Amino acid sequence: MRDSAPLEGTEAASGVDRRRWLEPGAILALVLLCGVWTWWALEDGAFFGVVWLPAGIVLCAGAALLIAFAWGRVDLRRTPAVGLALAALVALGSWSLLSAIWSPAPDVAIGDGQRILIYAVAFAIALWLGALLGRRSPLALAPVALAAAVAAVATIVALMGGDAARDLLNADGTLQYPLGYRNATAAFFAIAIFPTLGLALDRDLAWPLRAAALATATVCVDFLLLCQSRGSIAAVAVAVVIFILLSPARLRTLCWLVLAALPAIATIGPAGDLYSAAENGLGGVLDEMHTAGRVAALTAGGSLILGAGAALFDRWRPGFGEGPRANRAVAGIVAACLVLGLAGFVAAVGDPIDWADQRLEEFNSGEATGREGAVGRLSLDAGSTRNDMWRVALQDFRDNPLLGDGGGGWQYTWTRDREIAHRDARDAHSVELELLSELGAPGLLLLVMALGGALLGILRARRSGPAASALGAAALAAGTYWLIHSSVDWFWPYPAVTAPVLALLGAACGPAVVTPGSAVAAAGRRSATILRGLLIAGLGVLAVSAVPPFLSERYVNDAYSESGTDPARAYDDLARAHDLNPLSNTPLLAEGAIARAAGDRARAIDAFTEAARKRPEDWASHYLLAELWRDSKPAKARAEIREALALNPLGERNRALADRLGVELPPGPAPPRPTD
Repeated sequence: MRDSAPLEGTEAASGVDRRRWLEPGAILALVLLCGVWTWWALEDGAFFGVVWLPAGIVLCAGAALLIAFAWGRVDLRRTPAVGLALAALVALGSWSLLSAIWSPAPDVAIGDGQRILIYAVAFAIALWLGALLGRRSPLALAPVALAAAVAAVATIVALMGGDAARDLLNADGTLQYPLGYRNATAAFFAIAIFPTLGLALDRDLAWPLRAAALATATVCVDFLLLCQSRGSIAAVAVAVVIFILLSPARLRTLCWLVLAALPAIATIGPAGDLYSAAENGLGGVLDEMHTAGRVAALTAGGSLILGAGAALFDRWRPGFGEGPRANRAVAGIVAACLVLGLAGFVAAVGDPIDWADQRLEEFNSGEATGREGAVGRLSLDAGSTRNDMWRVALQDFRDNPLLGDGGGGWQYTWTRDREIAHRDARDAHSVELELLSELGAPGLLLLVMALGGALLGILRARRSGPAASALGAAALAAGTYWLIHSSVDWFWPYPAVTAPVLALLGAACGPAVVTPGSAVAAAGRRSATILRGLLIAGLGVLAVSAVPPFLSERYVNDAYSESGTDPARAYDDLARAHDLNPLSNTPLLAEGAIARAAGDRARAIDAFTEAARKRPEDWASHYLLAELWRDSKPAKARAEIREALALNPLGERNRALADRLGVELPPGPAPPRPTD
């Protein structure tokens, strides 16, 4: 098949597009993804199991309905690479589940596996969506765009009217709301730029919706600037180039990009003001925070007007910005901008090799240069703790290249072998290195297969027409951003960041696997009933398996909230939590903390002792026991603190307590002395 030939059964050839209304399966998939992505965006990015586990159950139910009633619409045999991508995601989740056998944290390994399998379910639902939409395939961008729009409105309202800056901002005045982590918030809004622009470019949409999409894109840029995430700026720059070059109408894409970015320039000043005002703490930044919210609202309004005008202009000049000549001209403009940018960079930094050596030295030192002389975080400062994190991850891989440490294992190696005392972390801040560390070479290989298969599927789908090509451009731009930024940060366990990207990739693969209209009925008759039954059963098992950890986490949260007024009920809730998730030590740690706060020393000791037995690699149980034994049984306290030091030799609290107990300290920083 020649590259220029359209795929049979897509867009014009597909029976999906012969009706004005959307297929019921497409409506189901749209509603599911819109609802889940929006919910996750407003609930800390679904980082906690009490959010992503029930949503995963809903997604499993939706996928089962699609298998039951829309099976014949998708044929993975048409593009085997798409089937490979989906199978690799399922295999990666299953491998993480299996790693519970050798993981020091089997409950975490199981949770990681469940989350990855839910990512695979989201990919599959979006794959169906992209296939069912046909010529309207850009509508598959709507779930991410809607989630971004709702989150943007919530953020503007919070910034304009909030009176608790700590709920919205980091200590340095950068935005962390609504996901609760600056870089994740930046990634969420940066990823949403491309779906929102994709909808703004869609001439089949009504002009008010296109204007709203452009306004959402502008606010996404606003919040990207307020987050001041260094990694996000570099990733966005590359993703924008990908988006322009892959778009079927490059000149129109460039124009709409400019329309989205121009109003956001007004946010640069408020972002710097917030950062400067926070130098003396967040107590005095409310005025600057409210101003930032008002500016974001004004830029959204201005972009709405620009979008309305541009959409109406598109109606008047429907052929504007299209054709090979315009595309070649934009490619030349992009190339010229890259050359000029490189020349400007060399002029600004001098010798680029010397500059690179300085940045490498900063990175290896693990120390940032600080705020002095900076007007914001977006400085060329490479200092961070990632060098040590990645060293530990590679150490894990070298120690066990086939199996890794098991899901959730990196954090225990980190606390034991780190060389930086002031940084606690649960993740390796790199999706590739974390998979190598915890799941070995098979884990990384499966991720590469999943992303590579999706890439091949999208490239094939783009042949089916302009709509599929536009969807593919937005999806690949979002995927490029995610891959670059997640290579230096911990977005893999953030469902609101990772799942929508995988869903976009799946949707963009949809046109490559859609069953031709003439073959839909036959495909339905030929479909393997046994296979469909097995897939639905597998989804049922995944959904049911999510219930116990969800309820366990809910009971732990309830116990903490009840502990001050009804300790007995709190203990009952913790007993239920332990029964529902016996592999977890969290209910035991919660029981010990509640008992200690209530003055029930014996119960606290019993709970922490059982937690230490269940999770011997966790230093916290030993430290808490040492604190409880410190006055009554110093010998036991010293034994426990030695265990804690062996597991976390640089922990500040460990070293301080060991020093008070007269225990010899391992090499490291001197413990802080009590000020009283």
